[in-house]
Amino acid sequence: MPTEEASWLRAAMVERILAAERVSPAVEAALRMVPRHLFLPESSTEVAYEDSAVVTKRAFGGSAVRTALRPSVVAVMVEQLRVEPGHMILQVGADGYTAALFAELVGSAGSVVMIDLDQEAVHRARTCLNAAGYTDVAALVSNGHFGFPLRAPFDRILVTAKATDIPPAYIDQLVDGGRIVLPLQIRGLSRSVGFCRVGEILVSDSIRPCTFPRMHSAGARERATVILAAGVGLEVAAVEDVNADALREALLGPRHVLSTGVTVPPGDGLLASLDLWLATVRTHYGRLYIEQIADQRTPFAPPVPGGVSAVWSECSLAYLTYPTPDTATGPDLDVSVIAWGPDRFRLGDLLAYDVQVWDSQRRGGPDPTIRVYPSTLGWESLPPGRLIDTPSAQIMIIWD
Repeated sequence: MPTEEASWLRAAMVERILAAERVSPAVEAALRMVPRHLFLPESSTEVAYEDSAVVTKRAFGGSAVRTALRPSVVAVMVEQLRVEPGHMILQVGADGYTAALFAELVGSAGSVVMIDLDQEAVHRARTCLNAAGYTDVAALVSNGHFGFPLRAPFDRILVTAKATDIPPAYIDQLVDGGRIVLPLQIRGLSRSVGFCRVGEILVSDSIRPCTFPRMHSAGARERATVILAAGVGLEVAAVEDVNADALREALLGPRHVLSTGVTVPPGDGLLASLDLWLATVRTHYGRLYIEQIADQRTPFAPPVPGGVSAVWSECSLAYLTYPTPDTATGPDLDVSVIAWGPDRFRLGDLLAYDVQVWDSQRRGGPDPTIRVYPSTLGWESLPPGRLIDTPSAQIMIIWD
């Protein structure tokens, strides 16, 4: 494709991103400069400049192994990181396009180190970076769980794949006052969280809903999808938390449907706020995905490719449902609960109550503050909040 046409497509992509996201002039300039199509040589130029994730590596069976992030997701995370000229940046994950954006932002006085455990992915990223002219980016094979001590400390760290843990290296290798952005898994929910290092802890100052691929490293714990029925999957933090057979049996029986009495306008971020609230108040929280299967009717709910909040007990499942904007009877969406299983009445009522508490106490309010403490710190030293233990850290979620 001629360079002029690629430039036009890139400009159109940036305009679509700017229509949905606020970014700084420096980030906008980087988005306009970096030729994304050179980082997706297996795809057409038109596909490269769509706001969509692109599979870059598949397993022998055809399933996606590695995926390039959507450009809008990249823009959000880069904006959260607040990169300045001269910064030293560590990027965990072989995403050459993102590394090229960093190279534009830090300039000749800064440096970018990109690491990944997948040798093939690193080689691919390095080849694409060289083809695009970003030869100063260091693309290295290394386990991201341990950071990169040879070049530490860093002013900024970006993790590009879902993280269920925050290793000590991420804090130790960050300068005091430095920033890290990562896709943090809060039980079954993922959010792009921007942290600032304050002494020996991390304190969040931005939380954004985004969709991310899985991390490939020694410290990664994969999110798991439990298949409950044809086209129905429950994505959770750990598969061992779910009695899958009991939930499958529950879906064969009667259901309990109730309205929460809460309505939300579509597309204004309130549903994302509600999801985050539920993920923090419920230990057994996940995302239920319902796909439309050709020539089949599903009794569960309308298709929800983006997923809905779900909670479960040993033998029952409850989840939120609301009409799509094109089927809603009014300007707002009515939030309801559907519950299945022997415990459906109690579990459904509890989920509806949690929604009502959010509506009365948290609706329209600020996001919580997430603080990350070393795992060695005694719990009696932690502030009050909702604690999520991980192998390497204690994650405290505090709603003001």
